[in-house]
Amino acid sequence: MEQSFSPKPKRFKDAYEVIVVGGGIGGLSAALELSHQGVDVLLLEQQHITGGYANTFIRGRYEFELSLRALCECGDGKDGHTYGEVRQFLDSCGVHPEYITTPNVYRIFLSKYDADFTMPFGIENAIAAIDKLDPGQGPKVRNYFKLCEEMYNALMYINASHMNPSPLVMATTHSSFLRTGAYSVDQVHEAMGFSPLVKDIMSAYYLYVSRNLDAMSFTVWGLMVYLYLRDGAHFINQGSHALALEMEERIRALGGQVETRVPVERLLTEGKTVAGVKTAKDIAGGADGREIRAKRVLCNISPNTVYTRMMDKSAIPERALKLTGARKFGASIANVFLGLNALPGDMGITNYSCLFSEDMDSKRLYPSTSKWQFPSLVSAACPDVAVPGYTGPDRCQLSFTWLYDPDAMIGHTDPLKYLENKEAFADAMIRFFEEKTGAHIRDHIEELEVSTPATYARYNGSPKGNVYGYEITAVDGIVLRSLTLAEEQYIPGLDFVGAYGRRAHGYCSSIMNGHETALDSIKKLGRN
Repeated sequence: MEQSFSPKPKRFKDAYEVIVVGGGIGGLSAALELSHQGVDVLLLEQQHITGGYANTFIRGRYEFELSLRALCECGDGKDGHTYGEVRQFLDSCGVHPEYITTPNVYRIFLSKYDADFTMPFGIENAIAAIDKLDPGQGPKVRNYFKLCEEMYNALMYINASHMNPSPLVMATTHSSFLRTGAYSVDQVHEAMGFSPLVKDIMSAYYLYVSRNLDAMSFTVWGLMVYLYLRDGAHFINQGSHALALEMEERIRALGGQVETRVPVERLLTEGKTVAGVKTAKDIAGGADGREIRAKRVLCNISPNTVYTRMMDKSAIPERALKLTGARKFGASIANVFLGLNALPGDMGITNYSCLFSEDMDSKRLYPSTSKWQFPSLVSAACPDVAVPGYTGPDRCQLSFTWLYDPDAMIGHTDPLKYLENKEAFADAMIRFFEEKTGAHIRDHIEELEVSTPATYARYNGSPKGNVYGYEITAVDGIVLRSLTLAEEQYIPGLDFVGAYGRRAHGYCSSIMNGHETALDSIKKLGRN
């Protein structure tokens, strides 16, 4: 009796409305919004799992959180908190991770002042805590937060106007926004009359922007600080990859297609328009150099990579190349991850997030990132303080993070010296943390892993291990990028999401950039 066999179903259709290249958190957000709106979307990820830096890795019996420290704009709208736009977007698409409010904004150790300060949540709580630490500074801090609130209100108006605000409304209602638009963070801090100590305390988030605060736009900074203090910082129970996985599952449930282990080799062009992708050859799962057409392609990778490796040069306008050449890559990072065989409290670890530095003078800190040396500013995080039992019932994890300029490792790539430096950094970091906090962790270390910019370059192919996209400055910040967005969409059919998009780097920025870029793509598809 003859047997009949059904042909194996095709993995890909010949064409989709939109293809998203890269399954980091920005790419997932774009595909989520597109699938939610009924767009025929395909997301392609070169790794075996989606998430990008929103991920975990396993060593022994420890699953380490790779990068998440805190999310803002995730308030639930209850008990006086705002219903944050990140949470609104995820909720609207049916993604509902378990948000955990972290115990406080941050704890900062400043050796120059022998200061140990914990920033609480709530504007009034923060004002009271700073005034207690440095009497007389409270009224100045209150004025500062009023200014930050004005930045928030102005940006909400600009966003609601679809980037076409009324000059009269801006001049009469949001004049402070216009007056400070060209000012740096340091300039505003000086104008507020802060004492050196308070200025440094208010500059603690420098680690998360990776830019000299004398050049960093105050508008973006003020918004970030205001949102964290007003509505709280949030962690995701089970970590950042739990969020990524839920987003991926929801994309599939809404009819979108997600495929992993499929690197994209080329963007297809027709004349000057991007018209699809070509996958790399000999990929497990049968991608086999397939050409897949699309009306639009959204890339969650750097324009530098796309323009130099993935496109026909004749399709790239000179002004696009000039813009990417003019922008500077933001920082890369290095980490020490520790798996500890005891609970945080048993070792004297009492805070979820801590920052350590001599001071927060970014004019000193920023140049120091260009050297392959023990860092001047360190962040430490223990998720098990925010989520008891996060790592396990009898153990916890602790990670240290610091910044490097992407070029800092040049000349330090000798394998032996590289390993020696990693070991030396880990040992010094452990000793440093114990000295500063009084915790006792060395005898409880069961697993230890060190990552550097080289690790991240190898992991996802980002230029020089860059994780911060392009640097944000007063003349190239989120507001100006958003206002000039139409002018910077140089290639029809192509846009960028993630850290290199209009909102720049960071979890929340990448999520909202994916969401907004997807909505823009829907309009260009003629959907509404």
